[in-house]
Amino acid sequence: MLHLGLLLLLLGTPTPPVTAAPIPIDPDRLGIRPLPEESPASWRREGFTKFTEVIAPNGRPIRIIAQPGVRDIAVARARNLLVFFLTDVPGSRYGADKSAIADAMANNGALLMMPEGAHEEGHEPDLPAQPLYESETPVDGSRWYLQNEWEHRDAGFEEIFHLVHDAGIGTFMPGARPEYQRALKQEAISAIRDGRWGIPIDPEVREWIQELTEEDSLAQEYIASVIDTYYGLWSAFDERPGGMWGIYIAKTRGELATTDPRGQALLEAFLPPMMHGYEALIDPRFEGEFTLTHDPTRPWTAKSRWYVNARLTGTKPSHLIGNDADNTLTGNRGDNHIDGEAGTDTTMFQGPMADYAMDETPDGLVVRDTVSDRDGTDTLVNIERLQFADQLVQRPGRSTTADE
Repeated sequence: MLHLGLLLLLLGTPTPPVTAAPIPIDPDRLGIRPLPEESPASWRREGFTKFTEVIAPNGRPIRIIAQPGVRDIAVARARNLLVFFLTDVPGSRYGADKSAIADAMANNGALLMMPEGAHEEGHEPDLPAQPLYESETPVDGSRWYLQNEWEHRDAGFEEIFHLVHDAGIGTFMPGARPEYQRALKQEAISAIRDGRWGIPIDPEVREWIQELTEEDSLAQEYIASVIDTYYGLWSAFDERPGGMWGIYIAKTRGELATTDPRGQALLEAFLPPMMHGYEALIDPRFEGEFTLTHDPTRPWTAKSRWYVNARLTGTKPSHLIGNDADNTLTGNRGDNHIDGEAGTDTTMFQGPMADYAMDETPDGLVVRDTVSDRDGTDTLVNIERLQFADQLVQRPGRSTTADE
């Protein structure tokens, strides 16, 4: 299984660089670094300049490389999605222990590349890598994310799972879960036959399905549609019934349960209902209230409702609201209001406890960082635990099961 220490490392403190090159100041702890000097020359030739990585249990890296115009926070989001896909799901049929999948990805040289701009057929970087373009990577809390801009629809779940599927589960590369691949392929074929997926909304869909059949990619494209619907990416789509532009029968998780229960069961055999293992990094330009609680008046919360952990970045004062899960919610360098709602919730701070002044007020527990330009002053409501750099503190007068 992926070690807890590894997950904490990936989400907060990146591994040391393998070169002596200076590390840029990284106040938001995104963990994006310049390419190592010994990286393949083809990476630089194709315009890639920076990277992040996930270290598999076997000690080998699964790398994500990006061109300079791709925002660091978008690269970090891609890494966090990869961590999510590789996080164990206890009790699940295929995902209870994903260590062999992560090891297979590392052994197969799995590589995610993030080029600038939008995809243009025939102009892809010439690398053996799974592409995820800048224009299809909306950061949580960005305008693309909040407005559900379909010209910049979120392809991160799909493309990163393709990488996990090909190099870890196993398709044209030797993987660790061939039995899962067989089940996915069989269900993809059945879904085409009974009209759940590959719905011919235009003539190009039939041609696409034929291409997928010839290259043996039906399984990964089918389950990607299920994943996108399950985690709310198509809930706000109103141009046609269903998700994935209307190619897939279900638009929401509720529809999925009735229209494609077998697809949902296959997804839940590998992935969890809530996005444990993923930390949502909120865009530094965001200012207002970012919530993990579903609110039909804010359609973007159909996505954030499945998050468990979230962190504000940048300096803008904002509100961060949790949901019924046991959330970990972290403020930025500004002054934030953090409300855990239900569950047993934790707020993270970068420094040791001695650096902070705390005061219970009618508005909540006010925690002030005495070190400038680090954690600011946060007002905490419905937060049961405070995690400092040196210790985890139970909020005075709170039990781990109490709600405010």
